[in-house]
Amino acid sequence: MQKARNSIDFTPNTIQKRDFIPISFDEPVASDDANLAISPDQLTIILCTQGKKTLQINFSEYTLTPGSLAFLYPKSMWKIIDSSNDFNACYFSIKGTSAKEWNAFIDLDTVFSISSYIAKHPYTALMPDETRVIEEYLRLLQNRYKGNADATVIRFLLSAFTLELNRIFTLREKSNKSKLSRQEDILWKFLTLLKEYHTQQRSVNFYADKLYISPKHLSSVIKQMSHKTAHEIIANFVILSAKRMLKTTTMSIQEISDELNFANQSFFGKFFKQNTGLSPSSYRKQ
Repeated sequence: MQKARNSIDFTPNTIQKRDFIPISFDEPVASDDANLAISPDQLTIILCTQGKKTLQINFSEYTLTPGSLAFLYPKSMWKIIDSSNDFNACYFSIKGTSAKEWNAFIDLDTVFSISSYIAKHPYTALMPDETRVIEEYLRLLQNRYKGNADATVIRFLLSAFTLELNRIFTLREKSNKSKLSRQEDILWKFLTLLKEYHTQQRSVNFYADKLYISPKHLSSVIKQMSHKTAHEIIANFVILSAKRMLKTTTMSIQEISDELNFANQSFFGKFFKQNTGLSPSSYRKQ
């Protein structure tokens, strides 16, 4: 079997050929500790197809064997502990800006059920039929990229791949829901509340009150479980909704500002630019 050494780096909403950057999994980014690497601002998905590799992700060890998925999310700490000579994997990376939004054409429930699952489970063992489907998607993505397929084709493949991941993760969550720890339960309920209220409320205090815990405790749990602050996650929800409306509707920027409950268009523009580096109108024109 030929080794799948390259990864795909993509930006779903504004995808161009230049967005695909091959990288080698066995060349982690250097850090102060020669044996430890910090993932760059990207999410990397790895499917082991042969052999075995042991990784330490945020100081917890996971052994990849055929049919297992691993996720290295932005700024996670990881290093290779051991690897068999016949190790083989399919994998690709998503730029950090894209990892925040996944795809503007997929609903928020899908985007954030995947994000919350990955935050809680950096390693997942797949069933044989799931492994075949995921490997087919990854190899098809690689083949289409190498074959110079149109960016739109690749974007739709990525969308389908995302939906397939969500189907698998949803089944896992249903079987594991009764086993959630208190911290996992808080994160899950926080994300559920965000889906419902993020267009109306951007205050950590509001969500803490809904969960009957202090804002400090909520912030601490969210940071520990997701490696992001509660404010960052709230902002991500709002920005993702804004991006979707900018890309997929004819709503004016003022209407989008009103929909997201900003005091005025100026405040919305500043918030959007602070989180994306672009004004709403510039993002819409991309």
